[in-house]
Amino acid sequence: MSSYDKLVSGIADAIERYLTQHPEAADTVEGISTWWLSSQHGTDAVLEALVQLEARGVVARIERQGLATIFSSALRRRGSAP
Repeated sequence: MSSYDKLVSGIADAIERYLTQHPEAADTVEGISTWWLSSQHGTDAVLEALVQLEARGVVARIERQGLATIFSSALRRRGSAP
């Protein structure tokens, strides 16, 4: 596993932990990077982590015409969040 892959995996883990603690959270890639992770990682790595989490069914992507894409807990989108 490359150092970039490890970085993305660590970011994915942090996002998953954040969503466990804040199941109603939803934000853009930039917002997640700034507010959820307080990281200085580039948004490319954060987006890649979100795409991996989306593929695993952990996060859902909310496309909004003319606006930035939002990511939230997949459970929230299914109405199963507590």
